[in-house]
Amino acid sequence: MSAIAGIVRFDGAAIDPRAIDRMLAAMARRGPDGANAVMLDSVGIGHALMRVNREDWHEAQPIADDGLLLAADLRLDNRDALASELGIDATGMADSTILFAAWRRWGADCVDRLIGDFAFALVDPAARTLLLARDPLGQRGVYWHCGDGFLAFASEPKGLWAVEGVPRRLSDAAMGKRLLSPVDPGPETTLFEGIESLPGGATLRLGEGGQVVVERYWVPHAATCHVGHDDAYYVETYRRIVTEAVECRVRRTLRSPALLFSGGFDSGSIAAVAAPIVAAQGRRIVAVCSALAEEDVRPVRSARAAASAFADREGIDLRWFVRRDETVLDDIEALFAGADDCAGISHVRPHLFAMAAASGARLVMDGHGGDYTVNPRDAWALGRVLRRGDVRRFVREFHLRMLVTGLGVVRTVRNDVLGALLPLRLIAWQQVIRRRFLPAWRLRAIAPALARVLMSSGGVHAGRLRQPMPVHARWEALRRHRLHRITWAAPAMTNLAARYGMDLTRPFHDRRVVEFALAIPARLTFRDGRDRYLARIALASLLPPRLLASGPGNDAEEPDFFRMAATVVPDAIRSLRAGDNAGRLARVLDFDRLADEVADIDEARLGDHRALYRATFGVALARFILWFERRNDGTIPAGRNQEP
Repeated sequence: MSAIAGIVRFDGAAIDPRAIDRMLAAMARRGPDGANAVMLDSVGIGHALMRVNREDWHEAQPIADDGLLLAADLRLDNRDALASELGIDATGMADSTILFAAWRRWGADCVDRLIGDFAFALVDPAARTLLLARDPLGQRGVYWHCGDGFLAFASEPKGLWAVEGVPRRLSDAAMGKRLLSPVDPGPETTLFEGIESLPGGATLRLGEGGQVVVERYWVPHAATCHVGHDDAYYVETYRRIVTEAVECRVRRTLRSPALLFSGGFDSGSIAAVAAPIVAAQGRRIVAVCSALAEEDVRPVRSARAAASAFADREGIDLRWFVRRDETVLDDIEALFAGADDCAGISHVRPHLFAMAAASGARLVMDGHGGDYTVNPRDAWALGRVLRRGDVRRFVREFHLRMLVTGLGVVRTVRNDVLGALLPLRLIAWQQVIRRRFLPAWRLRAIAPALARVLMSSGGVHAGRLRQPMPVHARWEALRRHRLHRITWAAPAMTNLAARYGMDLTRPFHDRRVVEFALAIPARLTFRDGRDRYLARIALASLLPPRLLASGPGNDAEEPDFFRMAATVVPDAIRSLRAGDNAGRLARVLDFDRLADEVADIDEARLGDHRALYRATFGVALARFILWFERRNDGTIPAGRNQEP
């Protein structure tokens, strides 16, 4: 984890010699181990270093060589293979040095040869041209703004706001799209006017005359080398690729790594693979888990039992976060300042990050992505067996599914079979009937006028809004679409981890994992009445028996969410509405709809949990608007909120 920043003035004007230093200072938490900049008339580029891996001791960026400038935030997993192909010795060599050698050999095509997490900028000062690149799944981030005669880029938006001419305005259209939650991603990738996040798997080229071209070099797909094999191949390859994705992240760390942990298949697989590697280094992986108190026996899925199954494993240091009176609104502005966003704001994750950072970790992992890559929990997988005409197998699987879930025939048909046999269009109509023929957008807490503008302008398709039950795709197509959305996402959670001085990396958001996952045949995703069948077989020798025998579903990262939010969100809605005298919030939010979401909510009703999540996001967005615009007005000291 590092910070990169730069300005290229394609109009030939000189840049402010202090601009790059200001950009890096705004992202100081990413660079505790030093910062440097290179200024050449109309071009400036900078790098701030956080040492996470052994090779980071050799970093000396920006690199200025052969008439080019390079600044990179990267962890290069295939450094040895690249060095061999390039005919160089990687011993004592920084990852950025190998990247620069790859550029000189293959030019911009080098990005498709890199394996790891990265974002980098390569500038040709003489031609005043620039190449930006981001890793396939977008684990590292880079934001950019093209203004009057210049293009600026930085690892976080706060770095861009240090540059004169970069706008500091919220985009009502982008906020409206967050509220509407369309199925299709883009093009707005941030909440700010004039600031974009480069998608994962993409490059940006700035030409001599200021032309900007963004191109994809990678999209989620099944690698042909993984298609059409027998079961033994997929079992062995699953084990090899998941092990490789985890090992690459922990084998070179300077400190003990941390893991946001639930004990489920995703974070559990990471822990099972990483723990022996870290133990061999004489350390333990710090596994921080959110759970209910031991004596709390509410019918809520808490991770305590699943995580405890790993407690006696060598190499695992299990630590617990149990909510007392913490709420999602506690110090929320500090979280906004860290993430430069309000996405994913949680009452749990900041505490997990803080616990991980307090242990001394600079690398933190989580299990995000497992559900839609190698450990899928596809809806209606049982019905899919019948849909394919394999009646004998269906009868066997139906019986086993009832044994696994404890449900009877009727509920098994309803939960696991029926949706596979119905056309998606009919399922969509069922949801229309359930909402009493109201358009889906009317159930979102978006100001009606803003919603109509977005839909009439073509910015959002009214018929393609996300639903509680997906109606636009199923199975592999749905997972592929989800991954495509992931590549478009701005790295808000990565930015938030950086606030705590840590590099967040996700082993399942790895090109190797994705290209294998999309080739796994359906017969291995569901078998013996259980989903995640391939993981159960491939990692049988590593995972606890309790996990291998577990039924469907996941434990909640925020098991106490409902009671927490129910105590603060309704009052927050009333307070925000009463204080919105100028109508700024009402331009974006529908307060009547927000109030309806929390009226007479009942913890026993699943639909009320979803409604409370939506209302909580509405409150977070409202608070974000007020925080951002007060800071712009100078009501709040900008420095305090940049780095709370």
